[in-house]
Amino acid sequence: MIYLPQIMSYASAGEPKPFPPETEATIYRATGPDPGEITRRMVDSLGGIGKFIDKDNIVILKVNSQWWNQGMTNTDVIAEFVRIILEIPGFAGEIVLADNNQSETPGGRGWTTDKRNGRFNYNELVGYFNDKGHPNVTKYHWHPAGPNPNPLQFGGSGNSVVGHPSEGDGYVWQEDLYYECPHGNRCLLAYPIFTSAFSGVTIDLKNGAFRDGQYTGQPVKFINFAAMNHHGPYAGVTAAVKNYMGVVDMSCGYPGPTPDGTFNTHHIGASATFRWMAHHRRTIRMVPFVREFYERHPVFRFRYTAGVLGKYMREIRRADLNIITAIRIGWGDRLDPAMAYQADTVLASTDPVALDYWATANIMLPATIEVGAPDYYRKLNNPDIADGPLHTFLQECRRELGGTMDPARIEIVES
Repeated sequence: MIYLPQIMSYASAGEPKPFPPETEATIYRATGPDPGEITRRMVDSLGGIGKFIDKDNIVILKVNSQWWNQGMTNTDVIAEFVRIILEIPGFAGEIVLADNNQSETPGGRGWTTDKRNGRFNYNELVGYFNDKGHPNVTKYHWHPAGPNPNPLQFGGSGNSVVGHPSEGDGYVWQEDLYYECPHGNRCLLAYPIFTSAFSGVTIDLKNGAFRDGQYTGQPVKFINFAAMNHHGPYAGVTAAVKNYMGVVDMSCGYPGPTPDGTFNTHHIGASATFRWMAHHRRTIRMVPFVREFYERHPVFRFRYTAGVLGKYMREIRRADLNIITAIRIGWGDRLDPAMAYQADTVLASTDPVALDYWATANIMLPATIEVGAPDYYRKLNNPDIADGPLHTFLQECRRELGGTMDPARIEIVES
């Protein structure tokens, strides 16, 4: 018999932060069988690439390298976007594909997969442009900085905690910059500092370009390139907001041991019950009634992860543009091609909350219904179910960042 200790009681939540006023949002949408052609049409409808990127800019393209198949960002869309940047007259900046896949081997997974979403994996995509005479297209693997001896998911750890670009590459753990959920758990808003292999410029994601002992003022643009997939009962759907999970450092806080008393972004909502069960997870798998308790009670509270990400965008770096490459979407899984749907759509917005809400309601959910998926998927892929995982997740992001989930406030621009 397993003893379930007193920590199984739930901590009461404090008063939630009030929502900011809802804002208006515009989503740019292009559809068609050619990913490159619809990408170009979408950029044109935005007002052209010059509305977001100039010829001297450092451009960070945040991809999703944690998965493959439909789980990764479509590389045909990224390739066309890179090509459009390189066509800017007199472009003398650089483009860096970057991500933290949180694993022990940062260069694996979407960087090297042969189960590509598009013509390339990410290493091949960078190599393609290098071979075309563009050495200013490079990559960077952000990697977790602290110890992570008992990871609950991936095992990435041990790079370097730094405080300033002069100290080299790594993650900044600034202890007075944090999110605290209503249950009292605290998460540091750790952010990366990294050096370009092309220019030697060190990029501080929060404060900008740094070289020769000073911040240079060279503009750094940040484009959030997401896939869209079903992500299970605790998260619902992965899209633009959750793509920021590859920016943060998962070794910073529980289940990592430092900083003391903090939680990483993924586990900010973990109750004492969840932590006890995670510690005994091998035994729990063997005891059906305990596993049932674990699955049916709100011990994880994943919605507060979106609170972290919303504050992160507000305090550290908000993307200049969010793009969902909904060429192939995973209505039931990130990796299984049999649970993918060919949506042939590219979407863009400066409001990630509105973008995720509208894309799920108007692309993911209809696809789920069209393929005849069971009610389980229809419910989880529906952003209008008030207590559903995606609705509550996006609401917590909106609480910190702003934005809208009101269809009447969302304008769709077709191209």
